[in-house]
Amino acid sequence: MYINGRNAVLEALRAGSGVEKVFIMFGTEQEGVNRVRAEAKRAGVPCTTIDRRRFAELERTAGLGTRSQGVIAVTSEVDYADIEQLVLDVYERGATPLVAVLDGITDPHNVGAIIRSAECAGLDGMLIGRRDSSGITDVVMKTSAGAARHLPIGRASNIGDVLIGLKQEGLSVAGLDERGDMIYTAYDFSIPTAIVVGSEGSGISRRVGKLCDVRLSIPVAGRIDSLNASVAAGIVFFEARRQRGFPDVPAHPASPAGE
Repeated sequence: MYINGRNAVLEALRAGSGVEKVFIMFGTEQEGVNRVRAEAKRAGVPCTTIDRRRFAELERTAGLGTRSQGVIAVTSEVDYADIEQLVLDVYERGATPLVAVLDGITDPHNVGAIIRSAECAGLDGMLIGRRDSSGITDVVMKTSAGAARHLPIGRASNIGDVLIGLKQEGLSVAGLDERGDMIYTAYDFSIPTAIVVGSEGSGISRRVGKLCDVRLSIPVAGRIDSLNASVAAGIVFFEARRQRGFPDVPAHPASPAGE
C-alpha cells in the first residue's frame, strides 16, 4: 500500500508502525519535507531521494488519487481493530466508550475527514461497513492527515450485528439525521455512545436506523437544509468532546490545514 503527502506520511511515521520506506522527489526540500526526512531517520525507516521522472513513474504505478507533494511512502496494510473488544478494553481502564460508525460513506475524502475529526476529538475508535463504505485507501490516509494510523478502525460486513453487540455492552446508539428528534447539544455524551454517520444521499440505512436509540439533528440557518457528512460528524464529535472536557494541554499541535 502507498500513502502520499507530507502530513499523511509524517503522521504515519510518528505512529510508529506500517511505514517501510519513504521516497522524496529530488528538489523538494521545503520545511515539511525536511520534517518527514528527520522523522524517518528517527524511526529508522529508509528514506530515498529519486529524480522527478522516477517519482512520476512511482505515482503512476501506485495509482495514487491525490497530489503527492513530493513525498510517497510504502506502508503495510492497516490492521483493522475488533471494535467490540476495544469497547471492553475502554471499560476495563475505567473510561466511558465513545465510537463512531460509518454507514454507507463511499467517498474516501469524507471517510478521511471523519477519521481526522474523530482522532482529534479523542474518540476511542471507528467502525466502517465493509460492503457499503470506503476502506482505508491512499486518499483516506492523506485526507485524514495520517490519523488513520492513530485511530483504531474496525470493518464489518454487517455493522447492524456489531451495533447489537455494542448495545448489549451498554452503548447508546445515536444517529445523525437532519430530521432527527433531538438537537445534538441536548444529548448526554457522557454516557457510552456509538455515533452513526450515514451517507449524504440516503442517510442511515433502514436496519441501522432501527437500532438507533436517538436521532440527532444539527440546526442550520442558511437556505441549504443539510451539511456535508464529514462536517456534521466533526460538529457532533467535538460537542461530545466539549461535554466530556478538553485536556488542559493539547497532546500535540494541530497540523496546518491543507497539507
